[in-house]
Amino acid sequence: MWRSKPRDQQSFYHTIEDFGRLWKRDKVVCKNRKHKTESTKIVNKNKLEKMCAATNNTQYNFNHDNRQNNTDSNSNNSTNTLDKDKCEKLKRFILIGVLAVVGIIGWHIYEYFYAGKGGPDPETFVEHEIIDLTRRLFADEVSANNYPISVNFQGKTKSFARDDRAAQPLLQIDDAALSNTSSTISLLRRLFDNYVLDVHTIESTSDEQAQEELDFLNAILKTSMMRHTMRFLQQKGRVSAEHNAQLQLLKSIWFTQYSRSKGRMGSSGFEHVFLAELREESILGLHNWIYFHEQEMQGNLDYKGFIEKIELDKNKYVLATRFSFHNHVKPYNTLFIGTSPEFELSVYTVCFLLHVEEPCPVQMGNTKFNINTNAWDWHGRKTLAAAYPSLEK
Repeated sequence: MWRSKPRDQQSFYHTIEDFGRLWKRDKVVCKNRKHKTESTKIVNKNKLEKMCAATNNTQYNFNHDNRQNNTDSNSNNSTNTLDKDKCEKLKRFILIGVLAVVGIIGWHIYEYFYAGKGGPDPETFVEHEIIDLTRRLFADEVSANNYPISVNFQGKTKSFARDDRAAQPLLQIDDAALSNTSSTISLLRRLFDNYVLDVHTIESTSDEQAQEELDFLNAILKTSMMRHTMRFLQQKGRVSAEHNAQLQLLKSIWFTQYSRSKGRMGSSGFEHVFLAELREESILGLHNWIYFHEQEMQGNLDYKGFIEKIELDKNKYVLATRFSFHNHVKPYNTLFIGTSPEFELSVYTVCFLLHVEEPCPVQMGNTKFNINTNAWDWHGRKTLAAAYPSLEK
């Protein structure tokens, strides 16, 4: 027994039959198109209307397909939107990375060209501050202290040489011009007879000698140069603004006694730098021009010639020299010429506190070079062992 076809299936067959009839009519119309143009338009219009009516029952399928297509399109649009967001994020990330790299490169270029070259390595920010401070200190030194000295360098020599390239003393100075009792130079010279050259000799400080040290340090602290230096050290957290704290800082660095030989208390930073010491056949220290000149006048020091010299300003130099002292030879020694005690104390103190055991870059006039400072650890207390200008490249 044949089962009746579902209504939708019957509608589908009817639609197929309608398409068949329309195909046959189209063939007839095409044959007569040249002769029945107007009629064909009317017939085609009617045909299209019938086709639309015949396909109404299948519209659901078309709509369903359209909805599916729309869904796919929306999905594609959503995917495209996500891709665009990812692309924008990636662009921002790359841009930030490029800016960071440019910033790092720019900083290194700034360090190299702006800070300059005070030593073999690129200068740190602290080094740049020291250079700026010493440049200003030297400008004050030039305007405030112009000593009546004559420097006779004579012949150039080498550290390994044995001959004497200088028949005359290095320095000729009007001592009367330096004898002002209120000057720091006069107070410095009062200290020269307070020490024994031999580091093996135990030294003691009398009350009178201790007072001379305090008079010298108080006079130094009153100078504009050391006041400027102390303000700088305050900013670095190395000392307070109190006068007594600053006095004790200088006293601790420069006048703390320690031993350079077998535990015998016979040395200090001040004695080593501003005077000299003898240990067996070796000359230690002697980095001050005022003591150098005094020992020349007493016949204890024989200048043999200069190894290298740099003119910082009129009558102000950095000198590398060879000399004999109490019949012992020091083949290489450096010192300032024509600078004040307050200037040297200021520069050496800053380098000791901020750049000890490393070349400390400084600038004086248009010249850059280094200051070397060394520390002496005496029973857990760090004090100055040596300080001097360095002309090593």
